[in-house]
Amino acid sequence: MKVKILFVLLTISLAINAVIFYGLSKYDLVEKGSTQLPKTSMAADSLKLTENKVDIEAKVKSGYGYIYSLTDDQIMKAINEGEKDSAYFGEDFKLPLLSSTSNDSTFDYMDIFINTPYRFVAIYSSNQYAKYDRTSSLEEVSSIINYDHISFSAYLMSGWAKMLAIELKQDGEIIESYKTENNEDGDIKSVYFAVNDIDFREPASLKIFEKSNPEKYSEYKISFEDYVR
Repeated sequence: MKVKILFVLLTISLAINAVIFYGLSKYDLVEKGSTQLPKTSMAADSLKLTENKVDIEAKVKSGYGYIYSLTDDQIMKAINEGEKDSAYFGEDFKLPLLSSTSNDSTFDYMDIFINTPYRFVAIYSSNQYAKYDRTSSLEEVSSIINYDHISFSAYLMSGWAKMLAIELKQDGEIIESYKTENNEDGDIKSVYFAVNDIDFREPASLKIFEKSNPEKYSEYKISFEDYVR
């Protein structure tokens, strides 16, 4: 009988020690930071953080959906500003002249504008109200705003647009355009650039020159933040 009692007590003692040892071991691992998440979970979290970082860096670098993106309030402000002026032109978006090597009247009477989404909305609103006596809606305008590109337009003397070229330069590098347009009257030339090719945090310059004589040109300064509305 005593042997049975001793055996039972020994079994209980061993069980208690095992529980205590397991608890202390787990506590020790946690304290030392030795416990680990499953590898699949860690990999997923790491990938998610990397993707977020790349996405944020891309937006900061390119300005896409950033420097010229418009809230609903900003869109309505642009609509109202355009509607108040039946001949809205957006003088605030004109680029300042840096230098010129030509006294030609083509360059003397030339104005260069940056076509931000805000300027586009205001001009569109002005035209709609002047021609059709209608106020543009938020939904209508939002559907036609394009944030993939930014363009610059040169307003020239009649017939000269095709004779000139436009070159965008930033940090010593020429940024290639992906589209150039000349209007039917030949007095407006527009050049389009992908926003992902531009760092909107840094200044740039726009050079307008004669195709047949590149030495004759005018150069304009671009400080992108100056045209945020």
